[in-house]
Amino acid sequence: MNPGTFYLYEYENYKRRRNVGFIKVSRHYQSCILQIHARGIPLRTGSTLNLYAFFCDHDQMVTSQIAELNSCGRNISIRLPVSETHFPGMRSLQQIDGFLLQSPESNAVILWMASSFFFDIHPDMIRPDVPEDVPEPETEAAPADITEPSPVPEAASVLETEDSSEAESGPDAENSSDPPREPALESAEAKELTQAKKISREDLTLLPRKFWPLANNSFLLHGYHNYNHLVLIEEGGRRWLGVPGIYDTREARAADLFGFPRFTRAYVPVLNLSEGERNDTADFGHWCRCVGTI
Repeated sequence: MNPGTFYLYEYENYKRRRNVGFIKVSRHYQSCILQIHARGIPLRTGSTLNLYAFFCDHDQMVTSQIAELNSCGRNISIRLPVSETHFPGMRSLQQIDGFLLQSPESNAVILWMASSFFFDIHPDMIRPDVPEDVPEPETEAAPADITEPSPVPEAASVLETEDSSEAESGPDAENSSDPPREPALESAEAKELTQAKKISREDLTLLPRKFWPLANNSFLLHGYHNYNHLVLIEEGGRRWLGVPGIYDTREARAADLFGFPRFTRAYVPVLNLSEGERNDTADFGHWCRCVGTI
C-alpha cells in the first residue's frame, strides 16, 4: 500500500455495499498519518470502532489493531498518527494491503475497508497477527534518555536520563546548545506527596484541554488496549501521564516518537493491578510524559 487516498467501503454480511468516505494515508519516516472521514455510519453516537491494519497472506487477512475511534453523530472525522511498529508482522506501509474498521458493539456483521483492491470477505479469512518474540541484537544501543532494563536501587530516580550531575554542573552547562529536556520524575520514596492512581481513557478530560487530543494518540491507544488502564502521577508539583507497556529498544523508539519518552517501573507495585492489567513475565512499567503542573 502506498501513500494516497483510498475509498472506504461498507461491508454488510461480508459483502461490499456502498462507499461511506475515504482514508488519506501519508508517510513520515517510520510512521503514518491517517485522515479518516466517513458519513452515515449506522452506529450510535459515541460508539467505539476498532481500527485494524491488514495484509493478505494467501486466502487470509492478517490483522493487527492499531487504534480505537469514537463515532460522533454517525460520522467520523479524525487525523491519527500511527507507528509502523504497530502494523501486523512489523511491516512497513508498502507491505500492508489496507485498513479495516469494525464495531465490537454491532450485532450485524458490518465492517468498513479501505484498500487499493477490494474483494468479498469471509469470517474465517480474518486472522489476528500473533507477534513473534525476536531477540534484539546485542550491539543495538538504547536511545538517549531511556534506561536499559537493569536492577535499579530503591532510592534511584524513577525516570533516569543520561545526564550526570557532573555534566550539569560543568563549565559548559550554561552554554550548552542541547534542547531543554522534559523534567524527570523523582523517586517515589523521596516525595511524601507523591500520588499515583489508575485512570481510564475517559478520565483524560480531567486534564487541561490542550492534552485532550492524547485520547487518540496511537501509542496511548495501543497500551490502553493491551492493559486496560492508564496511570496519573502527581509528584514534585508536576502531573505525569503513564501508558502501560514493556520496555525494549524498539518500543522505546515508538514511545519517544509519540511523546512518551520516560519509562518507570516504580509505580507497578502500588497500583494494585489485576492480572489483565500487567505483565509479570517481562520488563513491565509505564511510559510517561509531563502533562502540566499541579
